[in-house]
Amino acid sequence: MATTNRPKPAAGRVAAAVVSCLVLAALVLPVPVRTEIIVKLEVTAERASVHLEPRINSPVLETLSRGAVIKLSSGTKFRTNWFYVQFASARSGRMLSGYVLDAAVRKLNSTLKVVDLTPAATVLSDPKEFDLTAGRMPAVAWGMSGDGVLKAEGRPVSREQSGDYEFLRYRRDVFGKRCLILYVLANRRLVSVRVSLLENYADKDRYVADYNIIREYLNRKIGEPRYDNVVWKDRAYAERGETLGMAVTSGSLSLSSEWVTGDTGLRLSLTGEPSGILFAAEINDIKAKNPASF
Repeated sequence: MATTNRPKPAAGRVAAAVVSCLVLAALVLPVPVRTEIIVKLEVTAERASVHLEPRINSPVLETLSRGAVIKLSSGTKFRTNWFYVQFASARSGRMLSGYVLDAAVRKLNSTLKVVDLTPAATVLSDPKEFDLTAGRMPAVAWGMSGDGVLKAEGRPVSREQSGDYEFLRYRRDVFGKRCLILYVLANRRLVSVRVSLLENYADKDRYVADYNIIREYLNRKIGEPRYDNVVWKDRAYAERGETLGMAVTSGSLSLSSEWVTGDTGLRLSLTGEPSGILFAAEINDIKAKNPASF
């Protein structure tokens, strides 16, 4: 079931909206699972583009050739026909994650069960609240150059190039929380900023509570969202009276809201998948020739 609110006039300047928006983004939190069933996909199309987001106009992380084998990171399809996958970049050698159209790949028959021996992320039983009144903000000015980002933020943790796109990552404290900040540049100009919260909550209901806190905060700063969706994939789960946090974790429930103010778009979402909870927000320059996703 999905509900949608029609737009109300956006309030405030773009700068204020961006400051308000930069609370969360791209949040992928690992769950303390020690075993994993690995499903492999083979590229069957002549060429398959792996996108940053499940949208055809999203930045292309890398283009894979026919016969390439990649890992399926989630059994759930996104936006009907997108797989979330993981692969080793032929350019950098790093493991990257992104989205590929299901028509471009096929599942291999064999699966592999492995034991994860890496230390699990620290589980927080009593995480602190977001401090929305203070905190360092990422530098944002649509169209700024990569040098402008470097001048404002300093040396990045990583810097990657993919076609016309460049990705700069930083670890910073934002609103009292440790975060990973991602700057996306298209044709050397800033078009998107995302922030990842690097925390793992023991109480999964806390994610839903934080989603509602941030959503209401943005409503006060920007106005009502143009879209506000609550989607149950499995209504029987809701009827069993399980908690919302567990419903999100199982993939039965997803939440999302979208705002637009001036030349800035924001999408906030909360979804679940086998690899963890995805609590995501993205801020985009909607006037960019090739916006990251809006």
